[in-house]
Amino acid sequence: MYRETDTLRGGEDGIPTSRESISSNYSAPLFGETSPRTQFLQKSLAFITILSACTTMITACTVGTQSNPGLHVFMSLTLLVFTASTFMLAMWYEEGDLLPKILNILYVQSGAIIAFSILLHVYFGLDSRKQY
Repeated sequence: MYRETDTLRGGEDGIPTSRESISSNYSAPLFGETSPRTQFLQKSLAFITILSACTTMITACTVGTQSNPGLHVFMSLTLLVFTASTFMLAMWYEEGDLLPKILNILYVQSGAIIAFSILLHVYFGLDSRKQY
C-alpha cells in the first residue's frame, strides 16, 4: 500500500517528488496567468447572466401564469437547464479540465442565455396583457 510519506522516483527534472507535494503544494496556473481585466469581464458576465436568469425565473412564476402556467414552467425549466449546463462548463474550465478555446463558447452561451431571458420577458409581458 502506498503511504503519503513514500516518495516517488525522480526529481531531477523539476517535477515534485512526493505524493504530498503533487496533490497539495503544486498550484501553478494551468493555462497561464489571467489578467485582471479578463477576470473582471468573466465575473461581470457571470453576474449578469445569473441575474437575468433569476429574474426570468421569478417572472415566469409570477406574471401571466393564469393563462398558460405549464408553458411558463416549461420555458423557465429550459432556461434553468441551459444556465446550469453553461456554468458546469465554466467550472470545468476554471479547474483546467477543458481547453482554453472553450472560453469563447462560454461567452457565446452566456450571451444566448441573456438573449433568451430577454425573449422570455417579452413573451411573459405580452402574455400577461392578453384579454382572456
